[in-house]
Amino acid sequence: MGVLGICVLILVIMCLRAKHRLYSEAASLAPQLTTSENAVSGNYAEALAEVYWEEGWVRYNGKIYEYNDDILTFLVMGIDEFGVVQESTDGVSGGQADALILAVLDGASKKISLIAINRDTMTDVLMYGYGSGDYIEAQIAVQHGFGDGMELSCELTRDAVSRLFYDLPIHGYVSVNMGVIPQLNDAVGGVSVVIPEDVAGDFEGWNEGETVALYGIEAFYFVQQRDCESFDSNSTRLSRQKQYLTAFVNTLLTQTAQDLTLPVDVYLELQEYMVTDISTDEMAYLAGEVISYSFEDGSIYTLEGTTQMGENFEEFYVDHEALKALMIDIFYREVENTGN
Repeated sequence: MGVLGICVLILVIMCLRAKHRLYSEAASLAPQLTTSENAVSGNYAEALAEVYWEEGWVRYNGKIYEYNDDILTFLVMGIDEFGVVQESTDGVSGGQADALILAVLDGASKKISLIAINRDTMTDVLMYGYGSGDYIEAQIAVQHGFGDGMELSCELTRDAVSRLFYDLPIHGYVSVNMGVIPQLNDAVGGVSVVIPEDVAGDFEGWNEGETVALYGIEAFYFVQQRDCESFDSNSTRLSRQKQYLTAFVNTLLTQTAQDLTLPVDVYLELQEYMVTDISTDEMAYLAGEVISYSFEDGSIYTLEGTTQMGENFEEFYVDHEALKALMIDIFYREVENTGN
């Protein structure tokens, strides 16, 4: 076997080990999701007695579901910082997570789904940076700031998102300083979007309804800009981010199919600007996997809820019944046979 053959063999072994690590974690965890239909009383208690019931099953709309352990879920964080990642020593200025995306890879259906989380979502935030083990209700974006701006901040944010999604397993995270968006955008050759009304005219050629290819700083502006004086402006920005993400992922998949090394090359190029617990071999494995996955326009979701003005800032309150329905749709599969 030549040197090239040995290198390929080593890469294959690394990818297989990465696959084993990722899916071992997936199989050992499950969300703690319950619905009102799981309350054991009256006729429902009698119905349960007629079927074999396993821990973690959920009854919803008259059907029984189980967590899909063929799924891998990754949290992507866009931090409102520029330049290379730097450690914060005061524990409270690690940067806010202006963008929070759950990337869901379903190994059974070979499908990619993205869930965009409103940065103003009110949830339990751990005040770690103040030397406290207490939780407060606050915008989920601030959780990243109560850390070191590095791994601790990412872990705190990952845990906050997991709690919001009823202890959903999250198998890896990537945080990227938002200032690196132009590099990410241009690494895939630019991203085409349709210009919405709220940013029409902000750049030359940006006319409402027209399709424009974004390059460099234009991409950053498109996903980051919002009018803070306008109520609920983050929802408008989130709509733009959804459009951009859909276009970016499809462009990335197309480019990766032509060059399998692209995701790893980008991963290595951006290391100074990001924090992640995904190893190089895991990235290589995932890159080889996702080129066979589908990603459709309807595969990106946002959480339903309401925005209201708090004492100082806008607050988004999740509709938890809608969240449970979304989780059943994305993270669960119907149990076909519940007989003894």
